[in-house]
Amino acid sequence: MSLIRKHLRRYGLALLGAVALAGCSSDGTGNNTGTITLSLSPTSGSVQQGAQTTTTATLTRGGGFTGTVNLTVTGAPTGVSAVVSNVQTSGTTTTATVTVSVALTTVAGVYPLVVHGTGTGVTEALANYGLTVTAAPTPAYTLTLSATTLTILQGAATPTTTVTLARTNFTGNVTLSVDNLPTGVTAAFAPVNPQTGTSSVLTLTVAGNAPVGTFTNLVVRGVSSLTPDRTAPLTLTITAPAPGFILSLTQPALTIPQGASAPTTTVNIARTNFTGDVALSVLNLPTGVTAAFAPANPQTGNSSVLTLTVAPGAPTGTFTTLSVQGVGTGLTGTVSTPLSLTISTGTPAGGFTLSTVPPTAVGVTQGNSANVTVTITRTGGNTSNIALTATGTLPTGMTLTFLPTSTTTNSSVLTIATTGATPVGATAIVIRGNTAGLGEQTANLTINVNAPGGSGNVTVTFATCPAADKAVWLAFMDGTAGTWTAVTGVADVYQFNITQSKGSFAYVTLGTGTSEIIVQHFTQAELTAGTFNFCGTATPPTTRVANGTYSNLPTGYLGQISFGGGFAIAAGLAAGTFQVTAATGAFDLVAYAKLAASPGGGDRVFISRNQNPAPAGSFSQDVNFTGPLSAPAVAASATLSGLTGSETQGFASVTFYTGGSACISSPLYTLLSAPPTSTLYGVPASLRNALTDMHGITISVSNGTAEFRTLLENFLDPVARAATPFVLPAQLPVPVVTNAGGSYKRPSIAVTGVPAEFNLSHTMTYDDQTVSGKNGVVTATQGWVGGSNLTLVLPNFAGVGVFNNAWAPATGDALNWSVSSAGGVFTGVCTAGQRFVSASRTGTL
Repeated sequence: MSLIRKHLRRYGLALLGAVALAGCSSDGTGNNTGTITLSLSPTSGSVQQGAQTTTTATLTRGGGFTGTVNLTVTGAPTGVSAVVSNVQTSGTTTTATVTVSVALTTVAGVYPLVVHGTGTGVTEALANYGLTVTAAPTPAYTLTLSATTLTILQGAATPTTTVTLARTNFTGNVTLSVDNLPTGVTAAFAPVNPQTGTSSVLTLTVAGNAPVGTFTNLVVRGVSSLTPDRTAPLTLTITAPAPGFILSLTQPALTIPQGASAPTTTVNIARTNFTGDVALSVLNLPTGVTAAFAPANPQTGNSSVLTLTVAPGAPTGTFTTLSVQGVGTGLTGTVSTPLSLTISTGTPAGGFTLSTVPPTAVGVTQGNSANVTVTITRTGGNTSNIALTATGTLPTGMTLTFLPTSTTTNSSVLTIATTGATPVGATAIVIRGNTAGLGEQTANLTINVNAPGGSGNVTVTFATCPAADKAVWLAFMDGTAGTWTAVTGVADVYQFNITQSKGSFAYVTLGTGTSEIIVQHFTQAELTAGTFNFCGTATPPTTRVANGTYSNLPTGYLGQISFGGGFAIAAGLAAGTFQVTAATGAFDLVAYAKLAASPGGGDRVFISRNQNPAPAGSFSQDVNFTGPLSAPAVAASATLSGLTGSETQGFASVTFYTGGSACISSPLYTLLSAPPTSTLYGVPASLRNALTDMHGITISVSNGTAEFRTLLENFLDPVARAATPFVLPAQLPVPVVTNAGGSYKRPSIAVTGVPAEFNLSHTMTYDDQTVSGKNGVVTATQGWVGGSNLTLVLPNFAGVGVFNNAWAPATGDALNWSVSSAGGVFTGVCTAGQRFVSASRTGTL
């Protein structure tokens, strides 16, 4: 054993090989009178393999000796080392701590060690130390199961069992597995292998076609490189679900004119361990309506087309008490699913559409009126009497009058009247045309109420804004290279005239200790399409609190429950209650169950249509995650295309939309850092309404904090996307960022070669990092940009009206900036294939 060098102290213990720090003492005659003695306390110690112990060495000098003393040790076995520390000297006595370390590989036994102290001109001093090395305890662990017998239905994955690892002197990895699994059964451990803790939850997933029976030879095995395998027996009983079936309709609501028999609906029969006949019928049919099934009863397959034939004299109206009923041979009871039938009058010839003159928008001054011609374009020989109405939230003092209110001609005049109390701003209305037997036709119109005395073809209003959001300064530019002209507003309404094909306006808002400059660039058509009302006049939707219950939530799963824009979480219990705050009206109740970590093969979907609980009331349907209104989530492989090597995927969230044009969103789940190729889960086609429902996905990727891209895309059903992957938008080219100079700092961002897919708008933002609260936004539509080269710059407003240069960043201020471009293809609200993309870059100036 050698003593390892750690500290050198004057008059201290030097280590083996150290150079003497002081000479020896002499009496002047050549005879050395110096002496040293060495002692240890304690003089023996017992150490386990891989551990250490200490002893205190005391060196005493005599005869005036002040030289350096070297320490060495003899008799030490392989793997034993020592370190000297804490050297302290008082007078002629020096003490030090000697730490003796024993390697795991050192052979157990008793070793007599001798510590030698040597110095120049003195006699060697010796001290004995008895070292006993004992064997380290053997690492070990035991493996037990919380449940040694599991009974699981075909197609299910519960209950689970917990694997407990009781460790003794052992912290290594253990890899768990299950031997002798039957065909169609897979095992998963949470946390996943290798196991570093003391427990893991084992989930066995049983396929729907797995063999039924009891399997007693399953073995849960633990494998570690440091210990023999550990095992625990497990018995699995696979049972078949009770025989039965459920019914669903591809179209649960039908509208059929008198004397017709279309459209039809398909009755889907989802069978479980049942292959017998099913007799279908329709209950509560109105007078004059008959039902026929193809194929005819009894049904031996999984679907049948239902045709309702409406007699010419059948009563019109909506009948909601119908239901399709099924009776299975050999089964007890009946199964049914609701059906709604609307009987309309016979369809007249041809059709019609509505439009307005002027189109889309009209202006009216407070206290005056304006006329709009509603044009009725008839096709196919249509001559029916068309009734005209208008809907929308009208401001104080505004009235709408049609002359005539119904007509067989091709036009009607809508008179819009206001009073002096009618607030300035924009009001959106919908003009509706209805005639028996044809679908309603509509035309959208924006009514812009202007203050007296204003002029120009562009109106910007802040009349309904809170004080902090009102403009304190506004200016416009006619064209793209003209001068900026300040505008004085009347009652927070600003009007100006744009005569060229493009124009811009800018304004400033002030909060408490803040200033924001907003610059917007548009085409003339975009500027004059309607009033720019930055705070709006829309009335917030009314809401209500609705209460509900849920049941059969799988162990370890979270339930995301959505209704009418409200959301609730079910977690921790198999059954419980929930509460949502949602808009009033009838909506679909949608729930999705997944493991807390991420979606997977055991996920479940539940949908109950047209729920409409009273305020503070309760849903009529329990959210039963294994009931007849539920089904396993469908899975498909999804591929993301266009991810570069330096980017990481920030998240991918999946949403389910119901309600058709209402487009009610029900978030299903969000994956953080999902790989480019992963499994996409969603609502199966058996639960999705083919006419009104679809999925949406949002994918975001980033390159640190400097570059971001986002994709939003709607689709019907999750299907394999290897050949048609989700395609990220192109990266925004790296911009050239400069200070345009002037009385204040003017960030200027130029991007060359903006990809054509960004066909909507472009935005530059800045945030002053030197003075808190100063920021700005410069936006431009693609129509204003007009090509692939983009330049956005904070204009020089110095001297324009009462513009205050202090509202803008000082020339020496540091700025954070961002530039982004957006694009998309929109074919309607909540339309499959609809796609929105954006890309951005950030930096400092």
